[in-house]
Amino acid sequence: MTKQLDKMIIAGPCALESKEQLVECAKQLKKTGVKILRASLWKPRTSPGWDGWGFYGLPMLIEESLAHGMIPATEIFSSIHAQMCVDAMRICGKKNAGMLVWIGSRNQNHFELKRIAKILAEGPNSLLFMFKNQVWLDKKHWFGIYEHIAQTGFPQHRLLACHRGFSPGYGANPEKLRNIPEYELAMEMKEKMKIPMILDPSHIAGARDKVFTIVEQSLAYDFDGYIIEVHDNISIAKTDANQQLTVEQLEEVMTMIARSEAAKAA
Repeated sequence: MTKQLDKMIIAGPCALESKEQLVECAKQLKKTGVKILRASLWKPRTSPGWDGWGFYGLPMLIEESLAHGMIPATEIFSSIHAQMCVDAMRICGKKNAGMLVWIGSRNQNHFELKRIAKILAEGPNSLLFMFKNQVWLDKKHWFGIYEHIAQTGFPQHRLLACHRGFSPGYGANPEKLRNIPEYELAMEMKEKMKIPMILDPSHIAGARDKVFTIVEQSLAYDFDGYIIEVHDNISIAKTDANQQLTVEQLEEVMTMIARSEAAKAA
């Protein structure tokens, strides 16, 4: 088992693909000390393709995560998905069991964001809501996402922000990253929002080897945790195969973070 970290680690496959995959990932990740198991049920696709199990995977994700002593986590797109998660927690979950859901960078409809926040607010107190920054670089818009959610009265202690980088567009991208990180801006937003800031090195890097570089760069900043894509068998991954880590590689990343924490504490 990797040394227990003070930072939140959310790890697991980009998407839930089968019960066998989920169980194997849960077993392996639990040994590393990961407490939040991500396996998205609804997948955004740039081009048409396999887009996840959807509602049918919810009972499986919740039950298998809890059976392994972990918290289930998935991306959602709509207020309908939010309601499905709340209802599934009540039916399949255990008393005081947690769940994490997040809105990705492409879902910036503020009317829908407010509906989602209101539904999730009525869910269990252990249900966390995370939102990622939008695709394009705009400080005002990123803070605006937070403002729309906060305006609904969503509990501040259950809200998280996530930096997944910004689209490089046609600008300079010498490292050939999938998205460009803006660490200083993420820290500015963290201070302004007064909520934890999670980093998504998988979607910034876009490539397995570059995930290590992004995590290393981020250690100079005060991120509160990481959401990292990890697959038990990368060769058969249906989505984002190039940027998912093996469990062994995740352990290397967690060791990097642990060493940084120890150095800062010394």
